[in-house]
Amino acid sequence: MIRISSRYVEEVHDATSGEDLVPLLQAAIELEHATIPPYLCAYFSLRNGSGSAVGQIIRSIVVEEMLHLVIASNLMVSLGGSPSLSGPSFVPDYPGGLPMGIGEHLQVHLRKCSVAQVRDVFMAIEEPEHPITIPVATEDEGLAAPAFETIGAFYHALADKIRTLGDSAFVGNPAHQVVASRWFPDPEEMFAISDVRTAVQAIDVIIDQGEGTATNPFDGSGAPAHYYRFEEIVTGRRLVPRPGATPPYVYGGDRVVLDEQDVWDMDDDPKVARYRAGSLSRYRADQFNASYTRLLDSLHRSFNGHPEELDAAMGLMFELRLLSQQVLATPAEWADPSVTALKQTGLSFEYQPLDV
Repeated sequence: MIRISSRYVEEVHDATSGEDLVPLLQAAIELEHATIPPYLCAYFSLRNGSGSAVGQIIRSIVVEEMLHLVIASNLMVSLGGSPSLSGPSFVPDYPGGLPMGIGEHLQVHLRKCSVAQVRDVFMAIEEPEHPITIPVATEDEGLAAPAFETIGAFYHALADKIRTLGDSAFVGNPAHQVVASRWFPDPEEMFAISDVRTAVQAIDVIIDQGEGTATNPFDGSGAPAHYYRFEEIVTGRRLVPRPGATPPYVYGGDRVVLDEQDVWDMDDDPKVARYRAGSLSRYRADQFNASYTRLLDSLHRSFNGHPEELDAAMGLMFELRLLSQQVLATPAEWADPSVTALKQTGLSFEYQPLDV
């Protein structure tokens, strides 16, 4: 996980009540969400989707990021907060930086899937505090370790502060907890948060799946943590144990092949306004954004007293997948007649206010 502004960790340390943690959790919710559109752009741009190893890797990470969003929202609810998951201010403007002053000069783009996007953006987002240098079976090369603090420090500080505050900080309505067992069936990952024990357990899920540990690249379920899963795409090999060797892991398993011919040539960092009004390109892009907006609105209601709304939100995720293929199959029709680039219409993930 990438570096964040140190003030967020300092504010966690300085908190004297659960109420003080609420705005910090809102920032964490915004950050967890901000990673999802770029990951989905890469996943949706694969013509064969989850049928490929690359698709399976990216989809698995998206699902876990959604779980982290649910956990952070439930944690905020348990402390008496009201998460905000909708509206234009909730949606990042891509390209740009991520919430919480993250990543120093990292610019996050909405682009089709490529090794460069995974290596330069996705791995930077998910970089653990102490990445493990793991050789590749064919090249025996590792990656240089970074020298900066990560959002993992924020979550560790949050867990420590919750232990200090004790169970009395949990003043939220238990009936407003979203326990989405239908979508996240593992009871070790999805459960109601009501006290110190469950809060710390939930935070550990986020840390474990995102970072692994300083000595083990695998999470508690045996899957590589996000950073190492993305590195499988970059190295082109699955991460597998190598008992008796040092280190006891290697990128030497099954091949992970990203064939550029199987990727839609999506317009980089798209905006709906770039497509000609009245064109099929503009219509498809608007449809996609309307569905994305309904998804966010439904998520917002889910964590503000209507947990049953989550089923509708997850249904909209499937709709978004179907619409993405219609968008990406449509050649871009530019509003500016001087633009002649041959690209497919892009997925812009813009909040689009809906008529009620």
